[in-house]
Amino acid sequence: MARTKQIQAQVDRALEEVRNESWFTAETHFAKALAASRGRNDWPGMIEILEGLRQCRRGIRRKALGRGAITICDEAVTETMDLAPGRYLIQPPLVGADARRLIQFGRDRGVPIAVVCREPRTRTGLTPIVAIAPGTTVRVQIDSPTKDNRPSVAWFKGALQALSDAALEKIDPTQVVERRIDALLGCMDAVPDSEAVLVKLSETCSEAAQESS
Repeated sequence: MARTKQIQAQVDRALEEVRNESWFTAETHFAKALAASRGRNDWPGMIEILEGLRQCRRGIRRKALGRGAITICDEAVTETMDLAPGRYLIQPPLVGADARRLIQFGRDRGVPIAVVCREPRTRTGLTPIVAIAPGTTVRVQIDSPTKDNRPSVAWFKGALQALSDAALEKIDPTQVVERRIDALLGCMDAVPDSEAVLVKLSETCSEAAQESS
């Protein structure tokens, strides 16, 4: 299936920004091209675009996780708040919607950040963590950090991995391939730091392409 001129223009602009390592701008163009390609059931086209998205998010993630400190946020997330590259932990009274807002602020400003949202500890001592997007919620319980007020970088990394794993576990393998693709697109939006979700989405698009050939 040939791409429309509009989709190809988005991809071309994205590739130009990738060459300049302008990861956020490239990601925006790739995301628009991906959504348009999904609307046309252009599975091979989506696979190519997803590879570009993986490169962009890898570049953003590398800069976000290159700094050791974890900033704990429990006050209102606003457009005027100071935002520096690094790790951010959202905690009560803030919720998953605040974490999503913070992720979006980072992208709007071109500031590479990684965000985890934790909820109150359970009676068993575990810590629920959550990520959301329109129509998608990813939630999983993990071991709590040794120090609540100073979580380690290893704990933060483990939380990101747990969200990635939980996102993949949400996908029902018995569903038709298009439903799985849409579910993975939602998870890709909710858990932007998960490369595994992008890989699984690309594999599922390959499955859809084979079915339609």
